[in-house]
Amino acid sequence: MAMDDLKTKTVVMLGKAVEHLLTDERRAAKVAKAVGAMQKGKEKLDRAQENLLNNLGIASRSDYKDVGKRIGAIKRRVRHLAERLEK
Repeated sequence: MAMDDLKTKTVVMLGKAVEHLLTDERRAAKVAKAVGAMQKGKEKLDRAQENLLNNLGIASRSDYKDVGKRIGAIKRRVRHLAERLEK
C-alpha cells in the first residue's frame, strides 16, 4: 500500500515538474528541439545497428518483422485456397 502511495506522489510531482518546465514557451521549444534531436539520433542508431547486423549476416528486428508479414500473407493465401477447395 505504501508503494502505491509513493508511486502516486511521484507521478503527481513529476506532472507538476513537467508542467512548470513547459509553461515557458522558450523552454518548451528547447525541450521539443531536444526531443527531436534524440529521435533523429535513435533513428540513426537503429539504421547503423541494422546495417551492422546485416553485414555480419545476422537477422535484424526488421528482418524478423518482414518474415512475419510474409508468413501471415502465406497463411491467408492457404486459408483462401483451402476454402476454394472445399467448395
